[in-house]
Amino acid sequence: MERFPNRSPISFLAVLLASVTIAPTVAVAATDDGVVERVVVRNRQFRTEGAFEVSPMVGFSVTNRMTSTTNFQLGLGYNFSETLGLEARGSYALSSLTSVADQARESLYKFEPEKSGAVDEFEDLWRIQWSALLMPRWTPIYGKLNLATELPVHFQAYLSAGAGAVGLTQETVVYCQNNSSPSGGGRPDGCGAYLQEDRVTWTGAVGGGFRFFVSEMFMLRLELFDMFHPDEHRKGINRQRAEVEAPGSTPEQGTVTSAGLSNTLFFNVGASVVF
Repeated sequence: MERFPNRSPISFLAVLLASVTIAPTVAVAATDDGVVERVVVRNRQFRTEGAFEVSPMVGFSVTNRMTSTTNFQLGLGYNFSETLGLEARGSYALSSLTSVADQARESLYKFEPEKSGAVDEFEDLWRIQWSALLMPRWTPIYGKLNLATELPVHFQAYLSAGAGAVGLTQETVVYCQNNSSPSGGGRPDGCGAYLQEDRVTWTGAVGGGFRFFVSEMFMLRLELFDMFHPDEHRKGINRQRAEVEAPGSTPEQGTVTSAGLSNTLFFNVGASVVF
């Protein structure tokens, strides 16, 4: 099967880096009205050095081609200085196949197995179930935006990168273990049960965003967060033979092959409580 292009995460992260680069100029422009305003930003009205923090967040996958994921995250961090910090982040995800994957199933199943020959599984079908990450964080920018005359908003712009472990699950589009069920279990595509597999592997992550101070202890957080892990899929699946396998049994068709890296880009919304 042809691999879908996945360039969107690179574009999103490029925009993020450009925003972080421009942010100091925005902060300076917002404070050019007077010397007093410049002092407020330079002296950091809000400080995080030496503070612990708890950060609940929810992330929504951005590039939903074959899969869609909602990621619930909790971060526990410590700020060594105003610019350097470390965060341990865990997550639990809810995910599913998209309507594009369902349509692909229906289209593929219309071909009679004995005539279609061996087929390959789609790539990028592994979905995140859980993750555990260690994320160093660099916060080079502290600034202020004047949304109104009496409403200055102080913020931090940051970048982070790290690695850890991830639990993945996959429900295939091609591999049907039908158990010779002529009814197809009531499925519109005619298959009784598609192969489902789980595995645990390493993952890397990069991200960045903004934290907006509401008070000394509370910040709102917006973030772009990209997770990537090794991808693999089955090649050379004989669907006619696969369909006589019992649902849930060890698959005997096809060869598991490495398919490079698969990534999921999230838009995270959350908060940080500093203490």
